[in-house]
Amino acid sequence: MTTTYRQQRETHRPSALWSSLVLLGIAATVLGLLLIINPFSTAGALAVLAGVALLVSGIGEVVSAARADQGNTTVLYGVLTAAAGVVILVWPNVTLNAIALVVGAALIIAGVIRALLILSSRSRRADGASGRTRGLLIAGLAVVLGILAVTWPSATVVVLAVLFGIQLIVTGVTEVILGLALRP
Repeated sequence: MTTTYRQQRETHRPSALWSSLVLLGIAATVLGLLLIINPFSTAGALAVLAGVALLVSGIGEVVSAARADQGNTTVLYGVLTAAAGVVILVWPNVTLNAIALVVGAALIIAGVIRALLILSSRSRRADGASGRTRGLLIAGLAVVLGILAVTWPSATVVVLAVLFGIQLIVTGVTEVILGLALRP
């Protein structure tokens, strides 16, 4: 396997973009750590971190696509991600509260629909009444979480910040590894 890697590395021309991938990867990782370490900061600070993180991630996608000569889809994804970062930086509080409200509304609607489907189902499942009860509990939990998200959007933002921070760390570490592998 090492021989195959060396052969591939020798046949491909060294990239001058390796250092930018490493820097962007480090930046994404640091931003991800900041989002996880301090999730209870104000929504505005979370928005700024998320906006900068999306901007850095989008630029990283464009750089990676340019390096790998990938199609327009990857470049478009990078540009859209960077644009989303700019939108969040311009309207931080509105953006975060809107995300929390959309997540909350989706949970409420999904929970109600699930409960209605379970209640209207006349078929007997193999797991019987306990399966119906479990399904109704899950639907009820979704509705309760949705109501919490709508009435307390800052808590929803904290959860989203932690999840986004984890995603940024994974992306950042991957970009660092890729950049170091492309080093001449």
